[in-house]
Amino acid sequence: MSFRTARTKLCQALFLTGFCAAAPFGFAAGVDIGNLDRSVAPCTDFYRFATGHWADTHPVPADRARWGAFDEVDERNRELLVSILQEAAKANAPAGTPLRKVGDFYSSGMAAQFADAKEGLQAALLVTTSSTYAKSVAGAFALLHAQGAKPGFNFSVEQDPRNASRYIPQFFQGGLGLPDREYYLAKDDKSAKIREAYVAHIARISELLGVDKSFALKGALAILELETALAEAQMTRADARDPDQTYHLMRINDLKTLAPNFDWNEYFATVEIAAPGEINVGQPEYFRAFSKLLKDTPTSVWRDYTSWHTLRAVAPYLGGDIERENFAFYGKILTGAEEMEAREKRVAATIDRVMSDDLGHLFANRALSPAGRKKAQDLVANIRLALRDRIQAVEWMSAATRKEALAKLDATSLKIGYPDTWLDSGAVSIKANDYVGNILNAQRAEFRRQIDRLGKTIDRNLWNLSPPTANAQYNPNLNEIVLPAGILQPPFFDEHADDASNYGGIGMIIGHELTHGFDDRGRKFDSKGNRRDWWTEADAASYLARADAMANLYDGFEPTAGLHVNGRATLGENIADFGGVRLAYLALQKAQQGKSAKPIDGFSADQRYFLSFAQAWRETIRDEEMRRRVLVSVHAPSRFRVLAPLAHSGDFQRAFQCKADDKMMSPADKRIAIW
Repeated sequence: MSFRTARTKLCQALFLTGFCAAAPFGFAAGVDIGNLDRSVAPCTDFYRFATGHWADTHPVPADRARWGAFDEVDERNRELLVSILQEAAKANAPAGTPLRKVGDFYSSGMAAQFADAKEGLQAALLVTTSSTYAKSVAGAFALLHAQGAKPGFNFSVEQDPRNASRYIPQFFQGGLGLPDREYYLAKDDKSAKIREAYVAHIARISELLGVDKSFALKGALAILELETALAEAQMTRADARDPDQTYHLMRINDLKTLAPNFDWNEYFATVEIAAPGEINVGQPEYFRAFSKLLKDTPTSVWRDYTSWHTLRAVAPYLGGDIERENFAFYGKILTGAEEMEAREKRVAATIDRVMSDDLGHLFANRALSPAGRKKAQDLVANIRLALRDRIQAVEWMSAATRKEALAKLDATSLKIGYPDTWLDSGAVSIKANDYVGNILNAQRAEFRRQIDRLGKTIDRNLWNLSPPTANAQYNPNLNEIVLPAGILQPPFFDEHADDASNYGGIGMIIGHELTHGFDDRGRKFDSKGNRRDWWTEADAASYLARADAMANLYDGFEPTAGLHVNGRATLGENIADFGGVRLAYLALQKAQQGKSAKPIDGFSADQRYFLSFAQAWRETIRDEEMRRRVLVSVHAPSRFRVLAPLAHSGDFQRAFQCKADDKMMSPADKRIAIW
């Protein structure tokens, strides 16, 4: 047992005692001076100063594509989940109870091998060889969408972006096996080699299932050709972020006119929506091209394509050669990871994804104390007050827009730690010997739950993030932030830590999420979650000028040779980063009023705030994963998430007494600030 695993198990056993806040166990929130690289001046490269020694001594583990503070928290959360699941598997709890279900699910996952999973795999593939497929590709797509595969396009039932009081069916572009359209369209050698490897991967999976080698390669090439045509019709990441470009209300007859070669009646009948009513089609041009491809591409190619996407959806869970081949491409080639993560952790992550409330309830009981939850709620309240102050203070906003902004902020709801009510998974059948079947059953149940939303009032108690998730979220249609127990962990948050550490860690993340309500996308939604333009023309112009400057700033960053950050695709996250750093700092100042904050380890509270912030984004990353993230992620690389906001921060400059001409600092007259 490794030292890291041993200390994790000890802290799990003592989780509610506060013992894990002790620095010797490496779990304390915020600043670890052992991470510093003191050979670099803070005003020259603060990211290196704050995290350089950590980076030098923490190479990426063999089973990961990157390693950082978020990964460390995720690893601890995953190990706690494994412990919970192992206990559940041995508990022999009454049939049908959540404890029995997650225990049986875990047992099935740990036993699963390809030979044992054939029944579930055959069930998944059946729709591509059945009379349903022969009758209509639409029927096959509907059945596959219901069980988690995503051929052709993405379908869901979600809130109407312009009428947040109702749920409607929504269709968006999709159907690709590579991470993004750019992988198909880029002309560089690296992208070409990835496409070649993708074809080889599809062919090898086919061969493992008994397809003749020559037929397997021919089919794989045809699949790449079809997916390339789909990619050519898709919006870019930047355009797909814009809620104005992805909102097109239609009815079923409009869909039939737009995409006449797809049987929409059959699709809706198969997903059991008798009267779909109004439907949002995110990218009409994509569906027009999709329909044309249905007509122009041989049925045999569509059948192979559909079978491939069915296989792709279940391959990570099959064990044996199929699972290893899936990792060889999606793990090694695309991210650079050298080894698969331990099976028990992969199984735990899968159960967390598909049975999130059953497992999340067990996790929440161990991972966050009532006192910790209350302290996190207080942090959120303080940072919300800081944003209120900023909205009232910004000089470029008129009184009319300011009034609407404050109303939206006041209406923002908070979900902290874990749900107060939990979903019932009674409809999900779980067996101790059918891992793939369990996954498909859980995914079908979630799909059914989405369909059943139609015609009902909005359920504001639902969580889109599971309690063990080491992440946070802002939802514009619900106008809410979600802060799960999984991220309310050291180094981001510790109820026993100093204020500077907590505000620099989780405080910045809270400020980031609150700012999303007022980023370039979030600002287009009002206090009730409706897409509505509540800005005066002059205020909108002032905002967009600042946003354009930020997009141009990030366009100039080149994290890997020849590949630049996409300032438009990452704009919302960059605005939120700038806002989060500013808001959490201002909230810290209020929290410190009347207190005597002595330096710790030679650093003032203000300095510790910025150190905590930077260390929260520490990271080592493989070249392949950096490339993948630059191409597909809406986040800038971690280094720039730290350096860019601080270069434009007078608060940082004063805290470390940086000179105007220090390398870190942007000239005062060129600094960007929105909130």
